[in-house]
Amino acid sequence: MPASCATTIASTLGTVAARVYHEATTGGDVAEAVHRVQSSAALTAAIDSGNAGGARTALQGLLAGQIVRVEILRGAPAHGLLPGTSASFILSTQPVHAYLQVVHQVTGAQVLLRAGAHSLAGTLGGSLPASAPGAGALMLAGQSYQSFTLPGAVYPTGPLQIVLLVPSATISCPGSLAQARVETLGHVGERIYQEELHSPDVTETLHHMEDSAVFQRAVAAGDATATRAAIVGFFGQHIHVVRVRVTVGSHLLVDEGGPFVLAPVHGTLRSGGHVVGHFEMAIQDDAGYLKLAHLFTGAEVLMRTGSRQVMGTVSPGPSTVTDRGEVTYRGRTYQAYSFLGEAFPEGPLRISLLLPN
Repeated sequence: MPASCATTIASTLGTVAARVYHEATTGGDVAEAVHRVQSSAALTAAIDSGNAGGARTALQGLLAGQIVRVEILRGAPAHGLLPGTSASFILSTQPVHAYLQVVHQVTGAQVLLRAGAHSLAGTLGGSLPASAPGAGALMLAGQSYQSFTLPGAVYPTGPLQIVLLVPSATISCPGSLAQARVETLGHVGERIYQEELHSPDVTETLHHMEDSAVFQRAVAAGDATATRAAIVGFFGQHIHVVRVRVTVGSHLLVDEGGPFVLAPVHGTLRSGGHVVGHFEMAIQDDAGYLKLAHLFTGAEVLMRTGSRQVMGTVSPGPSTVTDRGEVTYRGRTYQAYSFLGEAFPEGPLRISLLLPN
């Protein structure tokens, strides 16, 4: 395999890791968290009165959302200012383990975080390597990798190196380097979809629902109202589920949740040792997948059932999209990567990524 091929694939996955990092530092969750801190009357009042305990109490309430860590400072450079006070703040919405998990899941690469000469965390089992090249081939614990490094920042300040270690066994370049880039980003789109079917979150959610005594009793009684209430209860508990469809035999008992959902997962409800019903659930809707695939790959994303476009980052989208190859739309030329997923509750959902040339 040519070194240029391995370099292209590793650097392409590096752009995905950079996009994930950028979203964690500037995306919608960050904007919402900054607004929450800046609009907290309790925090502003505590700072104005010099009440450190009151400020800490106010911050505890803010940490209940996406914020994982925040510091309030006076007279020091930071990432935001608190209106009406002399204080500034630094906050983060992304814990280390969450970033590592997302990048590993969507790229398939191992990920290592380093600050200077120190390894901070990583997805590799066992002890972390003492060093890693910024780019190029690397042997580690008997495994061959292609490495790629991008910059970040540790909390609260300081440089961070994010090192991707792409297993050499997964690198393949059957065509040109441009085709390798398209295939690499297309595989990222497929991996994002597969995470909606097989991730630990999916397994945990499925088991939680199957083990719910309230859900079991409602379905066993054939009570649609109680079954719907149990499902709404899952939503209210922030269980990671967006739609649930329950059947008893061939009878549809309840179908609750959003209208455009993908990647159904099947579950079985038992009571007293007997099967009382079945359900399909999904943890992601079409809009959520669309956002992630577009953010992480930079592609325009189209989702279609038959000839009908269900959703897309461009509308109405090109009339036809090939599985692989060139597509021209509104004066721009793209390379297409298409694959089949499943719509909720059943049926094919064709997902196409259009990557700018």
